[in-house]
Amino acid sequence: MKVRTIPSFSLILFLLVINMSLHAQFNIKVGYRGGYSEMNAVNDIVNRFNEKYFTLEDKLDNFRFIHGLELGLRYKIGATAFEIGWCNQTDRSDVVGKLPSGANFQDKWFLSFTEYALGFETYIGEYFGYGASIGSTTLRFKTDIAGARRKTRVASSDHAYNSRFYLLYQYPGYKVSIAFKPYVQFPWSQYNVRDFDQDLNSAIDPEYVAPDGQKERFMIYGLSVLLYNGRQ
Repeated sequence: MKVRTIPSFSLILFLLVINMSLHAQFNIKVGYRGGYSEMNAVNDIVNRFNEKYFTLEDKLDNFRFIHGLELGLRYKIGATAFEIGWCNQTDRSDVVGKLPSGANFQDKWFLSFTEYALGFETYIGEYFGYGASIGSTTLRFKTDIAGARRKTRVASSDHAYNSRFYLLYQYPGYKVSIAFKPYVQFPWSQYNVRDFDQDLNSAIDPEYVAPDGQKERFMIYGLSVLLYNGRQ
């Protein structure tokens, strides 16, 4: 009896795998993700800098809107799907003008959120669904290098894990489908932005010492617009 049970179980398992593979879909995703965050701690630094050096003609803008490329893979089985993804969202701000001393000053700043994430989705019918992901995100501030055209250096970098929850609307196609995913992203911990404050101000005042405790959880609201290839 035991000798016959093993082949029977193997046959059933094999048929289940074949059945799942017939209904499974493997897709590449590529698209755009935009987001909005108050970034109070970062913009407090920017506002203090603008007030201190009030003679600047083109002041630093607040960082609030981020956007960029989103890439990944999706494995869909029936009404559920698993995703792995990468996304890089950026914003930039320039400052140009004269300092209170009369000297000319110019600087460029770039903010970026770079995320690697694992996600799970549930589909309701053909068009609608919802999902969640866990990600590892690095916040970086970069600035231009004086005398080196189109080259930047990292002035500040910090890392945090996050959760993202979203709804989805997908319009399926035979070769390509498009999906819209409004989302909200919650960080698990705070990002330290003190190094941004230090580097920004020490470019003008070498003796400047940034205060400790400049941290923030960046809640991000946004929308992903994605294309998926292959059979849907």
